[in-house]
Amino acid sequence: PVFAGGLVLVNTGFGKADLWALRPDGRGDVTDTHVAWKCTQGVPIKPSPVASGGLVFMASDSGIATCLEARTGKVVWKERLGGQFSASPILAAGRVYFPDEDGVTTVIRAGEKFEILAANRLDAGCMASPAVAGGSIFLRTKTHLVRIGK
Repeated sequence: PVFAGGLVLVNTGFGKADLWALRPDGRGDVTDTHVAWKCTQGVPIKPSPVASGGLVFMASDSGIATCLEARTGKVVWKERLGGQFSASPILAAGRVYFPDEDGVTTVIRAGEKFEILAANRLDAGCMASPAVAGGSIFLRTKTHLVRIGK
């Protein structure tokens, strides 16, 4: 789950994935009382979303990146990245990093306008979600652990 815009965002996962935005103040079964909105298209089955500045970013397993308003679920933009995605994106320094299964990490600005800043390729595909620590990004490919930093 991701907390954004005062809501808990939960991806329903395998099968038909939906993204549900839930108000966090309920108790018990809140299905009928605390669902603020649902996104039913372009929601990833495996990757999780990330949030920044009131926006939610996600890439479907088939490579469609979507930006939503966290409070309303309104689509801000939807663009094709290409590739297949299993790893979750990460957010660092105002950028969203989307690693695909072929080893291409597409970097976009975390904002209301879709803007690709870079596309970087590693020789082996990336199935695991990257990590950020100490000013570096760590990516585990099918054959190596790669650290990118200063």
